[in-house]
Amino acid sequence: MSRVGIRVQDLFDADGLRAKVVGALNQKNQILVKLYNRRAVDADTVVAELLSYGERLRPMVADTSLLLERMLDEARRSSSRPARRTLLDVDHGTYPFVTSSNATAGGACTGSGIPPTRISGVIAIAKAYTTSGRRGPVPTELLDDHGRAVCVRWGPSTGRHGTAAALRLVRRGYLPLPARVNGVTDFVLTKLDVLTGWPRFPRLRRLRRRWGCAPEMPMTGSASSPRAVPVYETFAGWSEDIRARPR
Repeated sequence: MSRVGIRVQDLFDADGLRAKVVGALNQKNQILVKLYNRRAVDADTVVAELLSYGERLRPMVADTSLLLERMLDEARRSSSRPARRTLLDVDHGTYPFVTSSNATAGGACTGSGIPPTRISGVIAIAKAYTTSGRRGPVPTELLDDHGRAVCVRWGPSTGRHGTAAALRLVRRGYLPLPARVNGVTDFVLTKLDVLTGWPRFPRLRRLRRRWGCAPEMPMTGSASSPRAVPVYETFAGWSEDIRARPR
């Protein structure tokens, strides 16, 4: 976080934008020319290009925190729907296998500018099973007879499904419900139809370690898998097709 980035608001202030670009290029051009033997970047060219972006973006830009606050004052419903995954949270996740921001529900306040006292509910939307494309510990994981992770090949939504570079192995596991850190008030489960035909399906209840059971994730990485064994509670399954929406 070197605090030298150009923000959207800078695109509407020509003098301030020029000062920031010149200040950044004073350092970057030294590196480009003297270290990499490249041509220096022209500040005027960069400023002109960025200002042209500002003209296109101006109708779509607003002070979003103020906009949301006014909506709440007018008793209009507002919702934040960021992509979250609790175990990726830089503070509460499985460090160092985390992202660089707060991916729990509390991160919605820091990102939107809505104060925590204005949040009336937290709806957790989760698949009926877990997936992870990252390394590191996971609460539950499907293993084969040799103790190896059962993975599926998955391509990102970029239209590159046919290329080998776009495919990655995704680990799969049973359902944990991370409600405490997020303060969840309601759950929405998706992809339940994937479990159709299972006579019973498990949900993570707690983790059993050498000195007893714990209902929470271990505090230290050394206490995680394989030292921690998941303890499940099971639910009766179903065989009927549940994909059709009820009328």
